[in-house]
Amino acid sequence: MDHPSSFTNQEITEQLNRILEFPVFSNSGLLSGFLSFIVKEHLEGRTHQLKEYTIGTQVLAKKNGYDPKEDASVRIHAGRLRKALAAYYSGPGRTDLILISMPKGGYMPRFDINMPSTEDQATGEFRIQIKPSLAILPFNHYDKEPEFALSDGLCDQLCTEFTNFDELAVVSYYSSRQIAESTGDIRKAALLLDVKYILTGNIRSFGSIVRISVQLMISKTLQQIWAFTYERERSGLDTFAIQDDVVRHVVNQIAGSHGIIFREVVKNTPVNKVSDIKVYDAVYWYYHLVGELTEELFTKALNSMKEAVQLDPKYALGWAILAETYVAGHFFQYNCLVPDPLNEAVKCGKESLKIDPRNGHAYQALSLAYLFLHQKNNCLQIVDQWVKLRSNAAGIAGGLGFCLICMGEYEQGYKMLSESIQLNPYYPWWFNAGLSIYHFQKNEYSDAIYWAEKLYYHSRPWELIFKIASYSEMGDHDNARVCFNELKSLLPPQADLKTIVSLFLQQDDIVDRLWKGINIDERAVSA
Repeated sequence: MDHPSSFTNQEITEQLNRILEFPVFSNSGLLSGFLSFIVKEHLEGRTHQLKEYTIGTQVLAKKNGYDPKEDASVRIHAGRLRKALAAYYSGPGRTDLILISMPKGGYMPRFDINMPSTEDQATGEFRIQIKPSLAILPFNHYDKEPEFALSDGLCDQLCTEFTNFDELAVVSYYSSRQIAESTGDIRKAALLLDVKYILTGNIRSFGSIVRISVQLMISKTLQQIWAFTYERERSGLDTFAIQDDVVRHVVNQIAGSHGIIFREVVKNTPVNKVSDIKVYDAVYWYYHLVGELTEELFTKALNSMKEAVQLDPKYALGWAILAETYVAGHFFQYNCLVPDPLNEAVKCGKESLKIDPRNGHAYQALSLAYLFLHQKNNCLQIVDQWVKLRSNAAGIAGGLGFCLICMGEYEQGYKMLSESIQLNPYYPWWFNAGLSIYHFQKNEYSDAIYWAEKLYYHSRPWELIFKIASYSEMGDHDNARVCFNELKSLLPPQADLKTIVSLFLQQDDIVDRLWKGINIDERAVSA
């Protein structure tokens, strides 16, 4: 079929595929399906199919006979589609040759020569925060009243807890339940809810035992990416206790820091291929940042977050991630483009909490900034404020526990840090430093060495410092000497080891013990 701009079907199809790779579309089965349908029908010469009713039944899985006058779903999603196309062409599609659009007043696509604007359009309505989206569907169960009550209560509580994670877009359980009950089909429900991930499960009872199976799936393919089965004894536990126990584990396996959703995000988001990063949500950069921190990636993340909060000053998560980025830059001595990164982090963290007093990333950023600034009282105050929120975000609890250990609040810090790791074994590498410090101060040197060896390669000097001091305390001077020689080879000749040791440790006795351990080996080496 001929087109106004003489593009071939193949050229238009290739342009369509480029658009569908854009995260706004790849994260939305409904929008990608909508755009694919109208383009392909046009290319096949079936333009008579491009009517509201046909799109409703073919794309939105509406039942035959539905009344578009009573149901505005197609019109609503058409508006979303136009905004998504505008976001694509104001970002990575800015220099594409072919402009695919759907003018208002109909559903007929147009294929024109793209005339990119010289102005920056990625503002206002074109700024789309791309978050992983999640819906909780009712758990399957037998028609027993206790199971029904547990299923409904569990799903509602899961939805509430997931909503506390600002980095997730969560559909209300009321909406999810309504759609699931009306369709009776997971795939159709996922399409209508237009989410990336579906969480559902089964509940069965066997005498006094309750078995709860939970599955997380990618909605487009129904591929299962995580599952867990819980068995609980009813005797001695009421329904609320079972719910609380299961919810806490599920939430932190899936949505907590380094949960399965965000590990998938890091694996599947082609950050380095994106030519215009303004449309990316902060969480994408955060999980790339903590996963593999290079100076190049740090600079990209810093610039992206600065631009994000300029475009949207009420973006609480953006301010919080910007604060954490400044702290990371300070620690690794990267160029943060500001004279005082730590106080800049404090400003950003406070701005985030002003907008959203429950933002966990803001509490973590502030506690780390105050730790490096050696402002113990401010750090303890921030931790106390977060604890009072009674949040289930165990990943944040682990970060705050690390800060408490570094400030000498060992037992409370260890409790928070170890519980965090138990709930999700995927955690930031620096949690291991906190555990190494904890065991060192308890004279448990083998354990201190064990956790030191789990540190990230960027922190190799810290691993060696903990190991030298521990080996020295154990009287194992041969291994201490090997570690000491490697440490010397990594650090510049003018490096002040005591300053490095006291960078974030605020208990003089621990600093002195670490320093003493290193000095013992230095005398042994020189001898």
